[in-house]
Amino acid sequence: RRAPRSRARFPRTRACRDGMSRVSDESPASPASSDDRSTSETDASPHASAGSRERERASAPGNVRLVVFDFDLTILRIHSWGERVRPEDVDHRHLDRDVADLAFFRAFVLALRDAGVRVAVASFGQYEVIQRYMDAVFGDGQSVFRRANVSTPSTVGFRDGTSVPGGKVPQLCALVSAELFDGTAQNELDEEVWRAATSAVAFFDDDVKNVDGAARAGFARAALVDGDVGFTRESWEGGLREAVGMGGFEVPEVRSASPVSASSSGRS
Repeated sequence: RRAPRSRARFPRTRACRDGMSRVSDESPASPASSDDRSTSETDASPHASAGSRERERASAPGNVRLVVFDFDLTILRIHSWGERVRPEDVDHRHLDRDVADLAFFRAFVLALRDAGVRVAVASFGQYEVIQRYMDAVFGDGQSVFRRANVSTPSTVGFRDGTSVPGGKVPQLCALVSAELFDGTAQNELDEEVWRAATSAVAFFDDDVKNVDGAARAGFARAALVDGDVGFTRESWEGGLREAVGMGGFEVPEVRSASPVSASSSGRS
């Protein structure tokens, strides 16, 4: 069944505007199809001292300050939206089967946070499903992925489960404003400052249209993930880390997570 269409407005300035070339800000979103491959505690706000911002940049691997992941066919090896996974289903699913590389993803994200790099998700899927998976991966009460850094179409004025005009660019721009500039709007920032920020974002997605659109909008570290594999240690070491300029970033080796359902990992 096709998801209802929705209409919304959102800012179209500089990089966001460029990434949405020829798309009206009132264009209806298209329903996402099943084959659509689609915070650290450091202060990066424009009001932070120059010294604190320099310390954050100095600790960031390859000068990356924010890493954004697509969800379906990137973090997950399945397409949760296409399979119509509901939030209440997640508790009974096997994480090690659904997540492309559970142990590596967990280690990678925690290593980024230890290095002072912020993390986020930008997906066309359903927020509640993504949140349940993140709670299962990192534990109930976790603060790694919450509403503030899990972007879905509803965060930019569209219905979850629909593709957004401009691809992932509006969501990426909103995440940069929220995560790196303490919510300061892009049009309130100097263009050079904004350009420097977008060039410090690593973005992983399995849809070439999303990756190319992001690159055209100034997100030069956008990298294409093989949707048949997902984000794994093998794909990271096999070229993704060089693609985003993080060749020197080492992720600790961890034991492969045993197959476990969300319920058997401590969730009720």
